[in-house]
Amino acid sequence: MKRAARQPIRHWTGSERGFDLIFEGVIAAAIVVLLVIGATVIFGSADAGLSYPGGPKSATGAAFSAQYWATSPMTDDQGNVDPNGGATDFVTTVVTELDGSSGTAGYGPPYNETQDASQVIGPFSPTAIAHSLVGLTLPVNTANDFVLAPLSQIVAPYDPTVAVAVRAYEAAGGSLQEGVSADQLVSDRQGAWLAAYTTALAKATISNGQITIAPGNYGPVPVLVQAELTMARNGALDNYLLSSPNQIQTNPTKATLFYSDGALWGMIATAQGISGDQWGVMNELWNFPGQFWLILYAIPYHIPSIADSSAADLWVVILVVIAALLQLFLPWIPVLRDIPRAIPLYKVIYRKYYREDKDGLAGKHKGAVPPDEPDEPTPGQSTPVPARPV
Repeated sequence: MKRAARQPIRHWTGSERGFDLIFEGVIAAAIVVLLVIGATVIFGSADAGLSYPGGPKSATGAAFSAQYWATSPMTDDQGNVDPNGGATDFVTTVVTELDGSSGTAGYGPPYNETQDASQVIGPFSPTAIAHSLVGLTLPVNTANDFVLAPLSQIVAPYDPTVAVAVRAYEAAGGSLQEGVSADQLVSDRQGAWLAAYTTALAKATISNGQITIAPGNYGPVPVLVQAELTMARNGALDNYLLSSPNQIQTNPTKATLFYSDGALWGMIATAQGISGDQWGVMNELWNFPGQFWLILYAIPYHIPSIADSSAADLWVVILVVIAALLQLFLPWIPVLRDIPRAIPLYKVIYRKYYREDKDGLAGKHKGAVPPDEPDEPTPGQSTPVPARPV
């Protein structure tokens, strides 16, 4: 005989009590507000613009730029302020973009074909798999994109000296193709120029945007680097890096890669409490209290065995994916799904119900099989519904 669908209200044999949804909602909202205020105080970042030790005051919400970078002072390891420290850091970074030793040049996919740059765990490398399927999704040539192209398009048409230097450097070899590996960015001749310039740069001086360096065989490198510094100081380099064929620029990735290759970028991040070892992924400038929900992503980075691994990012991603899958399939995982029964926290939450359950119905029906359902009523016959107690 066909059985009627079970109606929980009709067949519930335990005690009942009234429930004020509005009252409970107000209490829940108040608790959330208190938690947000507490998280703001503990985890929120200061609204301090681009402030850092020894640096200039900046407006609230000021954005990092090549102009700010090339004109700002920096402190050394002993805490001494160098008024031309930002310019020195900028020039040093420009040289690393040219010779392929910067972080971006050696990053590997999705930016370039640099070998052995992808993180791997045993034979498993998601980056290599993605690269084999879709190739480079954002190819970057640091020498051309950050130095040679902006000089060629902005300065060379109006400065014959720079135009000659750019042509001489490009004629010496080195690939201008997007996405090439770091070792293909320079030829042996270019590498010799850059190595000599890097050595001499340690004793060079920079004042008012002018680089004074000892004479040497640097090829056209001094002219290129000086022009790049000048272009950064007057804001033209930012206009180039942040320009777009569209009306609104929505993809500042290449500019961000260039800025982050320098030391000042990391110094500001540390001063603002948003570096990796400061749980920075959970903080966000000018927006309290930050992304506290990213704590699950931040925790593995503070486990020494993971933090010291060359595949730290890959380990973190794997652990976060595993945690997400555990939550998704928790009701079907035998041991984990039984934790609430082993740790009856629900009895604390519903303690009022268990205290008022004088007949012990909660325990009596624990694990019991529901009674047989009544037969389906015949057409035209109504089934009486017992009144609910108030």
